[in-house]
Amino acid sequence: MGRRLLIGAIAAVAFVLGMVYAWRIAFADGTELLFDSGWWLVLLAPFLGVLAAGLTRRTAPVVEGDRVLRHDGPAMLEHWTHGIGTLVLLVTGIALGAFFIPSLLSQQQVWAAMNVHFIAVVVFLFGTFYYGANAFLSRKRFREHLPTKNAFKFTVEHYGHLLGNKKYDMPPEEKYFESEKIAYLLALGSTALVIVTGLLKVAAHVFDVPVWIMGVATPTHDVAMVAMGLFFVAHVLFGAILPMGWPMLRSMFTGYVPLDYAKSEHAGWLEEIGSDGDESIPIKTTERPAA
Repeated sequence: MGRRLLIGAIAAVAFVLGMVYAWRIAFADGTELLFDSGWWLVLLAPFLGVLAAGLTRRTAPVVEGDRVLRHDGPAMLEHWTHGIGTLVLLVTGIALGAFFIPSLLSQQQVWAAMNVHFIAVVVFLFGTFYYGANAFLSRKRFREHLPTKNAFKFTVEHYGHLLGNKKYDMPPEEKYFESEKIAYLLALGSTALVIVTGLLKVAAHVFDVPVWIMGVATPTHDVAMVAMGLFFVAHVLFGAILPMGWPMLRSMFTGYVPLDYAKSEHAGWLEEIGSDGDESIPIKTTERPAA
């Protein structure tokens, strides 16, 4: 935990300092637009994400006493870099006039917002490609996000149960709810479109990109960000604001969910790792380290 906190603190400080620098240089003499001078970082970030994934050792889920390891350190890193990058991109995108909303910023404020947008792009690309490479290196991590044949049925039963309909029992959900898996397809598609069109927009700061290409890329970028924004709002609502998501939110800081929570909400997942409490199923456990 101490190592995770240190890495998290260093990453957070570096991100904040980058944001402050990006904002301040927009108001300095000889205003600097980072998309012009630092475009190469946009190419470096994906490379670093893939490289980091290749050097990363992942930890499989395991029961430790009365808790279950759900998210290892790399999972938390890819989640927060992608998530925080997405949040800042959405906020600055709206401020700059994306989503077909006119910008109300002054010229210098536009430059400052673009510089902050740039920092978020670098963080977002690192986190996204870090996740993507991790998923590719372990195909199971990618497949566990994809909907199954029970997607619609389990989604109806899950939310029917939450709404108090007693005719529905909690389905044996796996690591991720079937409703999350359906939403994942939206997130995957919108993220791919955002990256491709975003890279074209960055390229326009370096090369003469044909006008017709930019005429397609810009509105497509905005539409994809709207889709990503809808997914992001739903993710925050169900994962952080509503009480039913709080155990999962805590796990994104600690790595663990309570064993009782896993039994009630993710019985299929526990069965998969052989830890659903049934004596007929081998239980893979480790001794919980002393505090």
